Amino acid sequence: MAKAKIVLFKSKTLKDGSHPIMLRITHLKKIKYVYLNFAVKPEEWLEETQTITTKDKKLKRVYNVQNLNFHRTYIEALEIISDLEGQNKVFSVDQIFEKLKGADSSTFKVFVQKIIDELEEQGKFGNATCYKRVQSVFLKFRNDKDISFDQIDYSTLKKFETYMLKKGNKVNTVAFEFRTLRAVYNRAIKEGLAKKELYPFDKFKIKTEKTQKRALSKDEIILIRDIDLNDFPGQTKARNLFMFSFYTMGMSFVDIAYLKVKDVRKGRLNYSRQKTSQKYSMALLEPAMEIINRYSDLKDPEAFLFPLLDPKHEKIHELYRSCMRNQNRRLKEIGKKLELSLPLTSYVARHSWATIAKRSGVPTAVISEGLGHTTENTTQVYLDSFENEVLDAANRLITL
Repeated sequence: MAKAKIVLFKSKTLKDGSHPIMLRITHLKKIKYVYLNFAVKPEEWLEETQTITTKDKKLKRVYNVQNLNFHRTYIEALEIISDLEGQNKVFSVDQIFEKLKGADSSTFKVFVQKIIDELEEQGKFGNATCYKRVQSVFLKFRNDKDISFDQIDYSTLKKFETYMLKKGNKVNTVAFEFRTLRAVYNRAIKEGLAKKELYPFDKFKIKTEKTQKRALSKDEIILIRDIDLNDFPGQTKARNLFMFSFYTMGMSFVDIAYLKVKDVRKGRLNYSRQKTSQKYSMALLEPAMEIINRYSDLKDPEAFLFPLLDPKHEKIHELYRSCMRNQNRRLKEIGKKLELSLPLTSYVARHSWATIAKRSGVPTAVISEGLGHTTENTTQVYLDSFENEVLDAANRLITL
């Protein structure tokens, strides 16, 4: 069993004859010391109560404050030990030490920043942006005051919800921020920075509402495919990339942007999704291959497949976001020309592929696999993975 104790560290003597006050942590026959930023002479140390004392009236208050600080650190150490022991897992004295050392960093702001830094190091800039947004919005709600996870209770979540709705955010936008916030809290529990018994999302339910139609009919997709845009090269490229997405089972724009020549092999496209790192392999249908051949000679394996990103760009993700904005702007211009039933964006290709596939008789579970929804239990719980041929057949079924 791990133990903690405030001690006078007599193994080290300072120039004035005083010794440092330490928190001693003992576990599995190993000892670790935490310096408590104070030192006293032997006569000022009370071993029985593990406190310091002084005859100097001017220092009396300072010593009393220090004793409170020592006690807080001691209690904090006991709580960490209790939490670790409650997990019924083997832990080391170093783990106790690290958690105690990082206790000041276990607040919402600092913990979310840690997640953001990790995601950016992994190149997952889209996910990092989601965490940046929830960090920013939540701290604005808190008037830039940080908060510990133990303080994030049901009442805090309700007030945060009201705050966002009053700011004019839509219900689903609020729901998105809460899902990210919940993901932060869940990870904090796993890392021992939040207590499972205080989990506020058991009581707080995230509200959503049905979104407006985001899928086009097959006839509308044909209109986009066939529109004459020869005098508008920017719109032509935007349309071609939109159709490429449709022909590749609703591939997201970020995945299209990061595709490389080496991902095309023997008539198939093999790549990993930027969002989930899920590996994909699909047959490249003739219209999709025609679009590729317009923009790439397929000679340099490391070259990007489409002329969107520059590998030498210092902030390539910012370049991607600019490309995405341009893509959606041009698609909306095309949508207005065709007087489509909804604003045209890159995401519409994804929704449209799924909807048309469903109307063509493709099982929902096959559609879910095609879209890469591996975390949607409602459609994936009874599936392992479809063979590539099944997905290819489903895609051929709806190819225009």
